Amino acid sequence: MDIQWYPGHMTKARRQLKDKLKMVDLVIEVLDARAPKSSLNPDFDDVFSNKTRFYILNKADLADENITKNWISYFREKGISAVSFSALRGNTQQLKKSIIDCAEGILQRYRDKGMNKTLRCMVAGIPNVGKSAILNRLSGEKKLKEGNKPGVTRSLQWAKIDQYLEIMDTPGLLWPKFKDQKTGAVVALIGSVKLDILDEESLAFYLIGLLKETAPRLLAERYQLSNLDRNDFEILEDICKARGFLLKGGVYDTERGAKTILDEFKNGKLGRISLEKPERC
Repeated sequence: MDIQWYPGHMTKARRQLKDKLKMVDLVIEVLDARAPKSSLNPDFDDVFSNKTRFYILNKADLADENITKNWISYFREKGISAVSFSALRGNTQQLKKSIIDCAEGILQRYRDKGMNKTLRCMVAGIPNVGKSAILNRLSGEKKLKEGNKPGVTRSLQWAKIDQYLEIMDTPGLLWPKFKDQKTGAVVALIGSVKLDILDEESLAFYLIGLLKETAPRLLAERYQLSNLDRNDFEILEDICKARGFLLKGGVYDTERGAKTILDEFKNGKLGRISLEKPERC
């Protein structure tokens, strides 16, 4: 299963992003808390090499809480400030304070020069990690277009959070080629590539395999599965049987079953599941 998706607008957006960097003090990178490693664009290490970086692990309400805490500690040990957040129900005042605290050294340099300057940030990340949703929550109104699919934001836009904080929203950016099959599959599972380029049944088999390792109890409970010691195709058939997904002649509608498990995972209906752990765990 070779998943690659790098539409033309991303090349243009990457150039625009680099051109605007001189205007910002701090870069806020949004990751998906269910897969922080795979949702971290490796190209950003080069693009943001001269900027202070701050990580938000968004969609924390969909991820395993303890694993998310391990990721926060992991990034902080590497010298990068990081917090978990949910754009649906997170504490925006606490998030704003964390952003300001991360930039305290920058702001102090301005104060030393007698300047009470507005902090200007840029938010970046791969598609569909919730960048615009976070900015809308921080500003207290829906200023930016958002949606649970990739490619909603296509241009750079400023959002004024308050008198002393402004944040530039940017389009979701992938990198030109995923280094391995697993990364591409995980990025697809969290909804960061368009579904119409995917073989959804193959992706569902991959998800079932991951869930057997990371969340077997939640998988079994959601679909009334009594035996997980079966291959991924047989488990998908069991899911179809539990849901009554049948075609003429009693054949299981595995296409519908695949769409169902992919959608229910993406929207958190299986429970709080993390697909990745820090290397030390």
